[in-house]
Amino acid sequence: MQEPQGRVRKYVPIRNWLPSYKRDNLVPDLIAGVTVWGVLVPASMAYAEIAGIPPQAGLAASTIALAAYAILGTSRNLRVAMTSTMAITSAAIVAPLALGDEASTIALTAGLALLAGIILLIAGLARFGFISDFLSRPVVTGFVFGIALMVIIGQVPKIFGVPGGEGTFFQQLAQLIANLGLTNPWTLAIGVGAIILILLLKRRYPVVPAALVALVAGILAVNLLNLTEYGVSVVGTIPAGFPAPGIPQVGLAEIPFLLAGAIGIVFIAIGESIGVARVYAARYHYEIDPDQELIALGSANIGCGLFQGATVDATLSSTATAEAAGGRTQVSGLLTAALIFLTVILIAPLFRNLPQAVLGAVVITAVIGLLNVAGLRRYYATHRTDFWLAVTALLGVIVIGILEGLVIAVVLSLIIVLYRASRPGLAVLGKVPGQDGTYGDIIRAPENESIPGLLILRLDAPLFFFNANVARKGILDLVSAGKDLRALILDIGATADLDLATVEMLRELVDTFRERKIELIFAHVRGPVRDRMGITGLRDHVGDGNIFTSTESAVREYRMRFPGTEIV
Repeated sequence: MQEPQGRVRKYVPIRNWLPSYKRDNLVPDLIAGVTVWGVLVPASMAYAEIAGIPPQAGLAASTIALAAYAILGTSRNLRVAMTSTMAITSAAIVAPLALGDEASTIALTAGLALLAGIILLIAGLARFGFISDFLSRPVVTGFVFGIALMVIIGQVPKIFGVPGGEGTFFQQLAQLIANLGLTNPWTLAIGVGAIILILLLKRRYPVVPAALVALVAGILAVNLLNLTEYGVSVVGTIPAGFPAPGIPQVGLAEIPFLLAGAIGIVFIAIGESIGVARVYAARYHYEIDPDQELIALGSANIGCGLFQGATVDATLSSTATAEAAGGRTQVSGLLTAALIFLTVILIAPLFRNLPQAVLGAVVITAVIGLLNVAGLRRYYATHRTDFWLAVTALLGVIVIGILEGLVIAVVLSLIIVLYRASRPGLAVLGKVPGQDGTYGDIIRAPENESIPGLLILRLDAPLFFFNANVARKGILDLVSAGKDLRALILDIGATADLDLATVEMLRELVDTFRERKIELIFAHVRGPVRDRMGITGLRDHVGDGNIFTSTESAVREYRMRFPGTEIV
């Protein structure tokens, strides 16, 4: 049984790395912490606006998420906070339930974060981190692309100073076009100016917190030019102080709807957060623990739910900003959390005259990077199926809706996994010239040498109940195409265990080939597979003399049984 201190170190990774923190990392981490603060303050306020919660609640959510992940996460680089994806998904789930009531929106948004956090935490403790591998990257790319389009179309009315629309992407676009006659020129000038300023600063001075500069410039413009008299909409009074903790007041009738939405959010959070964490872990040569990542994400969302925040996950922009600024550890994340906390309790009222158009500009410029056109082009050029899957997920979001698009994305990912697993590849092998004991695909390398009377097949996917019959048909077709076969060597090295349907399929294969006077020999049989063969009686049916741990040993057995079978 693991000692209590060992369990603490396992579930609280900061206990492992902070005591050995290197002084050389301090200055880069401090610079990165301040830089990310400059990015996250305006972004968190903007995303809070999307989610329908007060700006200070968005800042509080980012504070809690950054601190929780820094303490519990296993990635040195990842930053977890308010994001556009989570904000708009949360709004799509909550809006039909809240019906425009501000208090209900805040409570339901916090309840959604709490439920998503509980699910993530339980999944992590149950070691369900492997489910991150089930989300297809093309489907996630398409879904996030659609989300980005929805975010942009939702923010463009702020740039023009016109009423926002509702519904799908095209419905909101139609409402925007219809309202263009109401455009406020001062608001448009501020919004377009903020977008240009942010993009120029990001391009020429990437270390400068462009969003924060635009935020300050917008506030100064409103104060100096008294733009509120010209109809420029501003954020308004933001009370100082951190939101008080408490359980969100959600009705029992609303919980099933929130729970369904929370499950979908969990899939998005896992796909985005663990996916990004793995990219940075590979880049800097360290390992992450997917199960602990779920615990960290779950704890961050639970904390946000208890402090009137919204759902959170990995923020791609802040993670990239921290890396560009030289951040090396989660100390920079803790510093950013501390600075945002001070912002909430000390200087939040200073944002009273922040133009809504600037918030819209901050969001639009932040999500432009999620319009992964290059990724779609790559899928189109290299794998058309992946391209159409991405496009389907994208269209599901912008044509039907966020929730429906989320369901489509998750279902498509699962269908892809099952479809590909249900179509196991079969490779015909031959001896590689000049390399003893090495066998390769004859189709890919025609110079590989076949052995008279022997067919060597390799199953390139694990055998399961849902692909057993497909594999059986493929094997029989290849055997039927062969001439004067005496034996078949079946390499099942990709299979780590056998279910009962697979056992019965293999038993039928043995019987079929015996009737045809063809010996079936198994190669690369793993220990657990051999054990399962023994328990089910398949091992006795096949015979120990037909079960081998390598292709070469199976080929040697064939040569002993049929002397003179030289390579042609």
